[in-house]
Amino acid sequence: MSDEKLLEEINSFQTLWKGGFRTGYKKKRNQKGIEEYLKKNMNGKYCLEIGCGGGKWSKFIYNLNIFDNIYCIDVLSSEHNKFWEYVGSDKKDKIKYVHVKDFELNDIPNNCLDYVFSYDVFCHISYSGHEKYLENLYKKCKINCKLCIMYADPKKYLSSEPENLNHLKRYIHNKGTDCETNEELIEKCLLDKDGIPGTGADVGRWYWVGIENFINLCSKYNYKILNNDLNIDKTNPITLFTK
Repeated sequence: MSDEKLLEEINSFQTLWKGGFRTGYKKKRNQKGIEEYLKKNMNGKYCLEIGCGGGKWSKFIYNLNIFDNIYCIDVLSSEHNKFWEYVGSDKKDKIKYVHVKDFELNDIPNNCLDYVFSYDVFCHISYSGHEKYLENLYKKCKINCKLCIMYADPKKYLSSEPENLNHLKRYIHNKGTDCETNEELIEKCLLDKDGIPGTGADVGRWYWVGIENFINLCSKYNYKILNNDLNIDKTNPITLFTK
């Protein structure tokens, strides 16, 4: 995907989530379980959260009192997200909010990160956006930096939430195609992993990149996979990997 298309993708979010998107506590998403995992496994001095939105995870990470510095980046401004209203301006002692306009991560120092976390973000980013982030993250991470990233896989989604079969069918139908079997539906979702940004009701669309494609991207940029899927979110994969 060209830089122009990636810019279009980023710009497509500008009207979304006024007041800040904050992850909910749906049972199969298992946010409490993810919190327990992070409590036990986060470490280091410098943390990056990609796509902080309204600050639900940012506040949680800050309150763990592990990191000296937390970079919270988002394609929407802190004002749009009402980030500081939710997180608390007193937390500026450790949190630096960075309003990004690309995938370059130029505001993050090289070779500084000990931990990278992202949830409910990469599912809205195309395969090309995944690739750009993974390429640029590498030089920002210290050796042995851990990266814990959630994204979208149609097979896992459908296995976990079969009641939402029609959601995927509508998604594919809106792309101008239909499917007769679940296997064909999954294949069509994966084929559209680098599709065009959403418009109208499809703004903020999901990109079904899939576990295999994500793992292959990690390998391409010389990351070591520690766990293909932590499986603490029963609907979406969370891959753990390291530099």
